[in-house]
Amino acid sequence: MAELIYGRGSQAALANRRETVLLFDPRANPALWHVRLALFLALQNDKPVGRVACAVDEYCREENTGFFGAFEAVRDEHITRALLEAAGKWLREEKCQRMIGPAMVNTNQRVGVLIDGFSAPPAFVLPYNPPYYRELFENCGCQKLADLLAFQWLAKEALPEEIKRAARRARRYAGTVVRPLNPGLPLNREVEAVHYILNCSMKQNWGYIPLTRTEVLAILTHYQRVADPRLLLLAQVDHRPAGICFCIPQPEKSEGKPTFRLALLAVVPEFRQRGIDALLLEACHAALPLFSRIEMSQIHEDNTVVLKMVKRITPHPPVRRYRVYQRNTP
Repeated sequence: MAELIYGRGSQAALANRRETVLLFDPRANPALWHVRLALFLALQNDKPVGRVACAVDEYCREENTGFFGAFEAVRDEHITRALLEAAGKWLREEKCQRMIGPAMVNTNQRVGVLIDGFSAPPAFVLPYNPPYYRELFENCGCQKLADLLAFQWLAKEALPEEIKRAARRARRYAGTVVRPLNPGLPLNREVEAVHYILNCSMKQNWGYIPLTRTEVLAILTHYQRVADPRLLLLAQVDHRPAGICFCIPQPEKSEGKPTFRLALLAVVPEFRQRGIDALLLEACHAALPLFSRIEMSQIHEDNTVVLKMVKRITPHPPVRRYRVYQRNTP
């Protein structure tokens, strides 16, 4: 395959390449067990100049919708159009009337194309691409479906008093506990709790597709291998699963400082408005290295509840913007 990765010298970009390979391996990515997949490669003078994957997920809640992703291409509108037409034709044969993307396998995984924020180093498992991809997609009939935002905050900055106050309120509820995921417990018990929290709390979120227990097991196995256990947090109320907060280290440092991604923060509806999200954030903040940077992403531009919380933590505008497109199948 021709070298098409933007910023290929960075650790995160190289890690993303390895991650892309794993996303197409059913042993590493159990989502493929409920996904039908097709891969297309564009050749010019017998040399690869582009690629795209397309997928249909039987668990997708959007009727007659498929996905396109794993897109890489040289700056040539004809090549991009040919790839999208090939993907659309295959998806039409799978009874899909529209396709959305870029989305690697589905919208639970790597999603969107970076359209703003190229000066910051790439983030692991998040898209990082040449700026011209936006132009290619929009010139080839793709229309904006949604923008996903990324924000950054510094661990050395104290949490706002409003967050601390909400955390104190959460502690007043008897039986409320925040603890790290316990590798000493049978992993199935932890998987069951996280599986319940994610599918219960995220089901109304844009693009969320219900996860299987096997997918959650794969996520936790990976996170426990790479993350500080103090940053893999589970909240319980009377021993019932109530929320999670997972903060994952990034391979790339920012200005010589360690970087993290707040990958998941979720509270089940039954326990919202109790300050459990604040309690999780407080515990996470206390465990982070003092001078680290934390990225919070990818947040839907219309998710007013989460954006309100983010603005309490940091006054700064988004550091990145990712766009998801939609296009009718031919």
